[in-house]
Amino acid sequence: MLPAALAAVTGGDPAPLTFPRDTSGVVVLVVDGLGRELLDGHAPLAPTLAGAPGPTLDASFPTTTSTNLTTLGTAAFPIEHGVVGTGIAIPGHDRTMVSLTWTWDRQLGGADARDDVPPERFQPRDTVFSRATAAGVRATTVLRPEFATSGLTRAGLRGGTVVTATGLDATLAAAVDAARRGPAIVYAHDGDLDAAGHLAGPGSDAWCSELVRVDAALDRCRDRLPADVALVVVADHGMVAVDHERREDLADLPGLLTGVRVLAGDPRARQLHVEPGALDEVAAAWREHIGDTGRVSTRDEAIAAGWFGPADRRRDGVPARIGDLLVLADGEVAWVHRDRDPLGGRLPGQHGSLTDAELCVPAVTLVS
Repeated sequence: MLPAALAAVTGGDPAPLTFPRDTSGVVVLVVDGLGRELLDGHAPLAPTLAGAPGPTLDASFPTTTSTNLTTLGTAAFPIEHGVVGTGIAIPGHDRTMVSLTWTWDRQLGGADARDDVPPERFQPRDTVFSRATAAGVRATTVLRPEFATSGLTRAGLRGGTVVTATGLDATLAAAVDAARRGPAIVYAHDGDLDAAGHLAGPGSDAWCSELVRVDAALDRCRDRLPADVALVVVADHGMVAVDHERREDLADLPGLLTGVRVLAGDPRARQLHVEPGALDEVAAAWREHIGDTGRVSTRDEAIAAGWFGPADRRRDGVPARIGDLLVLADGEVAWVHRDRDPLGGRLPGQHGSLTDAELCVPAVTLVS
């Protein structure tokens, strides 16, 4: 999305998007968690988004926020940028870093890992913002204050001018203001829909109310857009509803963790780093347990299949961050851990796997 935005304001080819010919500023807004299936299934609640033109794209795998925001910021595949999931086993530390918050072991209450794992070294590729600045294009990121210097921002979204804003209306106002002084590209993010989906479930009353609010804010913003500014709305992943009885707590299933050295990944895309010699035993235990609700693949199989991007584009050191075994959910199931996952994994909205509901995202363009 960001390379397309940069091309639009510098006279290049902005495929897969289209813009008016005189566009000099583009805002790329991530509405976190808004999958294409969710939008299509609730189109009457979001007429502005549902009626806007634009393609359906595939998010990166794993279909989780930290991986896909880094993909957006770098225009690189996870096998290149190295943010290969929410929980990443860091070689040499023998423990999990939560990439969303750049903390050790836990998303909530975990120790800060930014000194131990400097984000700029963990993800050394230039961002699209850095490339835009070098090309004479103003690059801005509009973030909540608490994200301005976060590890994830430093890893995947660095290189532009940071403007802080809280709430979608304020975020859009700041983003459009930055874009009107073109040539300019602006990245912005709103996480409230994703939060509603996690806490109440996608499609719940709370989630539907939030979708209505988001769409109304975008409609107001579209009416105020300058003629030379375009607003692209995209998502980082979709989401599925997982009933309580289908959220299996690995703390109660010790047999599935026998031989597992580090549990990483996401509840619907677990990455298991196993003890030497235990690969076959761990794989057999998981395959027997999950049956037809998911699949188990080795790291080499996943990389060869292109799950993390083209295998020939892998960056040195990245494969070691991926689990020896990957367990992906195909059905509406999740494998949580009450001592490690946010809120003990008791979240009815989940994502991370390769189903269309999680993978397919809209990318629509709004102009005045």
